[in-house]
Amino acid sequence: MNEIHRVLVPGGMLLASTPAFPHPQAFQDPTHVNIITDKTHEYFCGDAPYARRYGFKGSFRAERVAFDLGKNVYDRQASSLKKALRNFHRRWFKGGQPHLTWELVAEK
Repeated sequence: MNEIHRVLVPGGMLLASTPAFPHPQAFQDPTHVNIITDKTHEYFCGDAPYARRYGFKGSFRAERVAFDLGKNVYDRQASSLKKALRNFHRRWFKGGQPHLTWELVAEK
């Protein structure tokens, strides 16, 4: 997160999508060292982020943090209706939305 903050200009946005707890995809890839939850971003946001205790030097503002389909994150041109229908279908017919989408804005 330090490196992401370093390369973003103030006001620059991090757009990330990652498998997150409680969905099994968060655990199945053995390269996933840290488990992400819907609250993990809070460690990096605000005037005095908790992650500073671990060496994080920046600060982000959370613009949006929500469970979503990875496809919706990267298909930015799709209409809101199309994204809503994808989410509905995934949530009710295929076992939920495995990815957490972060839209974090770099602060000074």
